[in-house]
Amino acid sequence: MKTLFFSFVLMAFTAMSCAQNQEPVPSKKMTKDEINVAIKPLLETIREIDDDTPESEAKIKEMSLDFVKKNNNDAGAYVITYILSHVMDKEELIKMIDADEYFKNQSLITNAKQAWVAEANTSEGKKYVDFAVEYDGKTTKLSDYVGKGKYVLIDFWASWCGPCKREIPFLINVYNKYKDKNLDVVGIATWDEPKASLAAMETLGINYPQILNAQKIGSTAYGVMGIPVIILIGPDGTILARGLRGDGIEEAVAKYIK
Repeated sequence: MKTLFFSFVLMAFTAMSCAQNQEPVPSKKMTKDEINVAIKPLLETIREIDDDTPESEAKIKEMSLDFVKKNNNDAGAYVITYILSHVMDKEELIKMIDADEYFKNQSLITNAKQAWVAEANTSEGKKYVDFAVEYDGKTTKLSDYVGKGKYVLIDFWASWCGPCKREIPFLINVYNKYKDKNLDVVGIATWDEPKASLAAMETLGINYPQILNAQKIGSTAYGVMGIPVIILIGPDGTILARGLRGDGIEEAVAKYIK
């Protein structure tokens, strides 16, 4: 379970480790510190769940639903957005949200609902969605690389993102191994300043193409709420795999390129 989404949960609540264990604040609108304090016990419990099984997923869902029922506030909204959305059917989750006057109008959740739709529209089996980015007087489109007869791995990443940087060696290895076998890799610098992206590229030894200064453009198109997100797209532009990590990146490529 942790490998799928727990690192993103931790990234979303970086201030959590500095908070004291206290009772949840009862108000609906909460400060970041109040949210951190309220959610910390739930995250600590999730941290103890090591196995990736249906039973563990059901347990996380049960605990998170119980938390949301007791926290009709911004802390509950964060749990819905960053935890329940990973362990609960989206249609069921949206029905629950829409039945609550506070949650259905809470900005974090309304943004998340838009992202869930975009994610569904760019899931496996769907055609890729194009987007264009302006940088240094030049417009770069995803379609400059995708849909041109090659397999393409796209990587939503940022220079400040630790989990993103841990995936880079796997991407470099796959690129070097398969670049002459009809594969391309394209980094999409997300929520990052171009200078920082360029510096990280040099430090990490990234040798594959980049779409710099994407900011929110690509992530909005693909419903990306946390990075890294690595997607394999086929020669005709069909999305073949989404959410690849580690050795799974090469495993996915090797299914199609011998």
